[in-house]
Amino acid sequence: MKKRILILLLLIALIFIQVGVHGSSEKCVNHGFCIKITPTGNLLSFELEAPTTMGWVAIGLGNSMVGSYIVMAWPSSNGSAIISQRKAEEYGVPYPTEQQNDLSLDAAASGLKDGKFIAKFTRPISVTGSKIEVAEQSIIWAVQTDDRPPDDPQTYEITIHNAKGSYIFKSSGETIISNYEKYIIAHGATMFFVWGIVVPGAIFIARFTRNIIPQKWFRLHWGIQQFVASPLILIGIILAITAGVRFNASNSHHLLGLAVFFGFIFQISLGWIHHKLYDSARKYYPWWTKLHWWWGRILTLLAFIQIPLGFQQYNASHEIFMGYYAYVTLILASFAGLSYYLYKKRINDIKAFNKSDVLYTGIRQDDVEQQS
Repeated sequence: MKKRILILLLLIALIFIQVGVHGSSEKCVNHGFCIKITPTGNLLSFELEAPTTMGWVAIGLGNSMVGSYIVMAWPSSNGSAIISQRKAEEYGVPYPTEQQNDLSLDAAASGLKDGKFIAKFTRPISVTGSKIEVAEQSIIWAVQTDDRPPDDPQTYEITIHNAKGSYIFKSSGETIISNYEKYIIAHGATMFFVWGIVVPGAIFIARFTRNIIPQKWFRLHWGIQQFVASPLILIGIILAITAGVRFNASNSHHLLGLAVFFGFIFQISLGWIHHKLYDSARKYYPWWTKLHWWWGRILTLLAFIQIPLGFQQYNASHEIFMGYYAYVTLILASFAGLSYYLYKKRINDIKAFNKSDVLYTGIRQDDVEQQS
């Protein structure tokens, strides 16, 4: 129990962080793609694991795909594993090298196994044109989640990656955060802070503090959305772009993120319309005001779905998911409980005093006139 509470309190700082394995380096990066590298004498054992639906996966040595020694892997049509040693020149399809024997595939342990695609192989630490620095080596990776190459290790029919990144491999098993991971962690932390704390906070202020701070609630609500949420959302997007993420319409996290972004712009516009057309003498709530209320709530719920989709992209731990779900449950339960309290207070006040002093959602001084 204490462990879960600690995870909840440190959620932002712990988002996506993975721990290495002593004696080997194991890293899960994106879209369920995991890489395990184990030094064994003069050889390195590689184990690439990905969902069975993956088009292809690749790892390379260096800071960029261009000029790097690359190993690509994908499932064949009969369920076995195909691996291909390649080298990239400029930004075209990496070409197969003439030294495919550098790689030794463990065919029995590779292929479609237990609901996963696995490619397990070894290569010497040093081969012609490529030497792995076992002490500390930059590893780059890329995946294509949809389009799979034909059953030919020499093929050039390869669709460009739709996700990529890098990290540092150390034979000691120590985890070093790469620049890619730093940007992605910052992106995730920023977006969680916005949609998990800032936006719900602004909604709670508008929903529940109108009687507590009648002269200040609107400025707080508007100011938080305009000067905190808006710039932080832009910063979060810039961080993802800086990390090298490119929009992919088949990626649910990307697609929903785009919808939430434009939905937020629409919500800000609705708030501006509500403010400009506000009439203190009104006897009813106009449609644009109600739309502003409900669109904000729907948008926040979509963001609550978007956040765990981001966790999945980076293979966050089970504890991170559980801490997040506990936090969201607390937010939703608090909103529902306070809303019910206001509803009961409104009913009781109307019965006792023939009026209600509780504002919002039809709970106004002229409630009696509306009912009559």
